[in-house]
Amino acid sequence: MDLLKRIVSDFLLNPFFLTMVAAGAVFLVVRRWSHFRSRRKSVDEQIAALTPLAAGLGGTVVGPGGDTSAWSAGVRGPVADHVEGFFATLFRRSKPRWDLAVDVQRGGWHVRVTEASVRMANPSGYGVRWEQEHRIEVATARMAPMRIIRTAKYTSSGEPLTHAEVERLWSTRLKEVPSTAQGEHGAWQRVPLAPPMDQEFFVYGSDPASACRELNFDALHWLIDRENELPVFAQQMRLTFEAGFVYIVMLEHIEPDQLLVVIDTIVGLLDRMPGARPRHPAAAV
Repeated sequence: MDLLKRIVSDFLLNPFFLTMVAAGAVFLVVRRWSHFRSRRKSVDEQIAALTPLAAGLGGTVVGPGGDTSAWSAGVRGPVADHVEGFFATLFRRSKPRWDLAVDVQRGGWHVRVTEASVRMANPSGYGVRWEQEHRIEVATARMAPMRIIRTAKYTSSGEPLTHAEVERLWSTRLKEVPSTAQGEHGAWQRVPLAPPMDQEFFVYGSDPASACRELNFDALHWLIDRENELPVFAQQMRLTFEAGFVYIVMLEHIEPDQLLVVIDTIVGLLDRMPGARPRHPAAAV
């Protein structure tokens, strides 16, 4: 007992120790405030950069304080790739949040583009950073859930991939079942596309026959023709159809000069799918 009192009086109540604890607390508070202030400034700059583009298309930009969530937020939350799983939960330092939204129309199609972010600790153990992503989504008549991706034929170093490597790489990424397919208890399975498109795309869905009708030769060839016009982050066209929306999720923030070509590629795909019809996002599906 005397030893405990001595530790408290000589160490824990030592003015130098208390000063160090107070300084550490102040540092953490200031660092957190600085990070959020810097993030808010970054969002304001992004809104300013996107406003002319949205205005030119007759659309609007919604910032913090408004409804900035994705239309498909009910089936996929913000920055899901960064916050789902045990280790992601350990590294998370803030709640995932929607930062801004851009609403436009293209040829009768209602389009929303959103940015989301979350504050994460660095895996190295020092410092924190903001992880962010953006999502482009289009409201359409309800179709059976499916997911499509344009297959890569080469590694990042330029080496060709074997068919087995392509199969293993992309089928693994597409086997994750969308929440709507889970809720409808549909079997999630590989869609057997007709040649030669079966070598160009991987598709999984809960209704293979419907997916084959929708992803006809004309629709898929449109994606191939547009590939070289797309920014690198969109060339794989990893699209998910569910709950009356089609969406693509990409890393980092929206690039204003690259946004329209991605939107028009998705809209052009929908124009070539027999079951796709423009829908107001508030309308029932």
